[in-house]
Amino acid sequence: MTTLGIAVVDYRSAADTAGLVRSIVAHHHDPDLRVAVALVDNGDRRAPLEEVADLARRHGLLARVLHGHGNVGYAAGNNLAARWLRDAGADVIWVLNPDARITGGSLASAARLGAGDDGCAIGATAYRDGGGTVRPDLGAVDLWTGRSGRSAGPRALTYVAGHSVLLTRAAFDGLGGFGEEFFLFYEEADLAVRSARLGVPVRVVADLLVTHAGGGATGASADLRAKSLLTWFHASRSCMIFFRRHYPRRLPVAVAARLLYAGRALLAAGPAAAGAVLRGTAAGLRS
Repeated sequence: MTTLGIAVVDYRSAADTAGLVRSIVAHHHDPDLRVAVALVDNGDRRAPLEEVADLARRHGLLARVLHGHGNVGYAAGNNLAARWLRDAGADVIWVLNPDARITGGSLASAARLGAGDDGCAIGATAYRDGGGTVRPDLGAVDLWTGRSGRSAGPRALTYVAGHSVLLTRAAFDGLGGFGEEFFLFYEEADLAVRSARLGVPVRVVADLLVTHAGGGATGASADLRAKSLLTWFHASRSCMIFFRRHYPRRLPVAVAARLLYAGRALLAAGPAAAGAVLRGTAAGLRS
């Protein structure tokens, strides 16, 4: 029997996680597929997550709340989940954000990710855009400035969107999981660089649709006026770590772009936002 492992890192967002679990249950149609869910408590609120785990168990899923480690960040939290899921026999590990929802397809599609690739692959799910077209759920980062978004230009690296990432067990093991130096943001771009260097193929599971509200726990809004200080800081810190690790010769350009970004933050959201960008940039250069 194939086992699909689902990793969810929760930071005080149990209501969102419960909605995700309901969408998982609604798209689990294959009696020969075993589903295990690891709920990682990064917010020290175990009791509400235990209720979500009970919800999953009532619908036939294997579920476990991992707690007691404090807020270790998104990458490290997913690594904790993946280790438990591997021990539970997961053949494929699916990383999902609490505010993601499965809206189409069957979990069985995710479980078939490694077929034909010697069991080693990374997968992206799909989403339906505003015009109703189904598109691969990918993001992109400019490899000079660090600016990220959905559009991939000639200078951009394309990556699987971090709110819905599929990895076969072999791919996870070969990559060593997520880079834990990234507390928030850029962990999926880092994964893309490392997987490309190792020759791990990226596949799109086009019939599995996922929506993502975005920013529920982090305040990562596209509106500069609404971004949280946490987002300003960690996006800047992780950007610097990403360039230091993978593109050190481009680091001066990335630093200059981040200083300009601090100016935008100042104009849009005030001195506190600009200060968070500058502190995050400095922290990333020291990390």
